[in-house]
Amino acid sequence: MDRVPHTLLLDCPGTGRLLAFGLRWFALIGSDVPALARARGRRLRASHYVVGGAPATMAGYGRLRPQRRGGLRGRRASGRDAISIQAAAQLFALLYPDGGHSLLRLPDGRHWLVAAQRGTVLSQTDRVFASRDEALREQAQLLAQRPALPPREADAVWAAMLQAVDPAARLAPLPSRWAELPLVLRLFMGCIALSALAPPLWRALEALRPAREAPAPDLAEGRQARDDPYLALLRTTAAHAPSEITRLLASVGKLPIQVQGWALRRAQCLAEAQRWACSAAYVRVHPHATNQALHVLRPAGWGLSFQPMDAATLSWRMASGQAWLADSSLPTGLQVDTGLVVALQRLQPAFSAVVLAAAQPLPVPPAPMPSAAHEAASGQDGPRIHRRALSLRGPLRSFALLPDAISTARWSRLSLEIQPQPRPSLAASTLIAELQGELYEQE
Repeated sequence: MDRVPHTLLLDCPGTGRLLAFGLRWFALIGSDVPALARARGRRLRASHYVVGGAPATMAGYGRLRPQRRGGLRGRRASGRDAISIQAAAQLFALLYPDGGHSLLRLPDGRHWLVAAQRGTVLSQTDRVFASRDEALREQAQLLAQRPALPPREADAVWAAMLQAVDPAARLAPLPSRWAELPLVLRLFMGCIALSALAPPLWRALEALRPAREAPAPDLAEGRQARDDPYLALLRTTAAHAPSEITRLLASVGKLPIQVQGWALRRAQCLAEAQRWACSAAYVRVHPHATNQALHVLRPAGWGLSFQPMDAATLSWRMASGQAWLADSSLPTGLQVDTGLVVALQRLQPAFSAVVLAAAQPLPVPPAPMPSAAHEAASGQDGPRIHRRALSLRGPLRSFALLPDAISTARWSRLSLEIQPQPRPSLAASTLIAELQGELYEQE
């Protein structure tokens, strides 16, 4: 899962508070919301998070720059009041419980799009744009999907947010698993690890001293071959097999919409290292529905938890088919533009939204070589790998039309929502799915 981008922080003059913009928001499905929120934040490599929303629970994640985190720690250490960082989108949702949307021009010249519904931040918002035109395009797409959202006047929203303070909107530091352990247990485990590792580490260092003084030429050549940064990138970046979406849709397709007085509300599958972690939320809609009836009908091997009277969560895991980019034939950017993009354009009427971002270079890991060798290698041409973020939203049935040309993609999330439609159409249905991932290509 991609790490969250750095969060934009703006000061509220005269208040000692900061507003955080550009968080990434995800729905939390499960009974232990705090544990789920912390686990998701660690996978995203976030530094801070906030949880809010009811009845749907959403968590927003951000990452502060190291110098900003250091400044905050310094203020706490100096004995002054800890600075308060308020999630701007969560403040908006709390200020407008009936929902709404707004596009604000921030003091630094950028533009911020936010929307909330029933006190919950919408996941496709809380986004910061460099230009107003780009922000207006995203706002138009949002309103095409949710036309009932009322507009909120930008100046009034900004004035209200500068004055609002709510503990429910405050960003909290994300603790590591190690930090959550009791101090006594951490000290005990540290002493055990030190006593076990110190003797063999000392012996290994002693044995390496002669080799460090006179390294063999053949070992140096082998090390340079292993340290090729582009080859390392191809060997450590995984993509899903072309059949992955078919398998994933088949797994989600096992979910019944109505079963023994219980109704499906939403489901999602999140990509992990070698598998998918999936869950589905059900609510009790009939007075005679019981937990026992749902428990008996759950698929074999699936988990089921209750909350406890009127809601339940089905959970299951599915192995994912992956291959390294080094074993795949990457298309060129031109092949993507004239092949895959054309296929998506033809399928676009069957979806409510198809978004393909511009290609971005995949960061190359630094090669641990001596300076002279590194300078020699930097002059050589190597493959340039790029990625493009892809997001599709529409009826679940439309995803069966996706072309086989999507052969080098890494999918991150598939979500399903139940949205009753007064008039179903080609791009509107009761079962609405959203698929997110990224495509890989080469120059």
